[in-house]
Amino acid sequence: MRHKAYLGLELRAGGGAKYLMRVFPLQRKVQLIKVTPERTSYLAIVKQEAAIRGINGANALRLRAFNVTSGAEKGHARLIAFLGSKPVAEATDEAAGELKGRAGAFLVGAVNNGRGLIASIDDVKVRVPSPF
Repeated sequence: MRHKAYLGLELRAGGGAKYLMRVFPLQRKVQLIKVTPERTSYLAIVKQEAAIRGINGANALRLRAFNVTSGAEKGHARLIAFLGSKPVAEATDEAAGELKGRAGAFLVGAVNNGRGLIASIDDVKVRVPSPF
């Protein structure tokens, strides 16, 4: 089960959609995922990421989602996943429209079955940009 375990962050994008950042400490893998009522889309997958500290290590996760307001990607949502201060995965969601969600969550789980997993969350900072 430890090999399938992940830590994560979730941001609500609006319209029932949410964005997930999942970090698998033993697999050294990062995923950016969009979940809608209709389907799950993997926006980015990064393997063998050296910034992941493994099991029993402090993995500082940060997920940033914002609207692109100019250029060729105007109207899209941009996502950047960080471990510590290092950006480890990026994606653009063309189908996002204006981000309207205002909810977030911390995740601890495992693929298929996470029964018995234990994790601790410490030093939480939540930043919400204007105009929210």
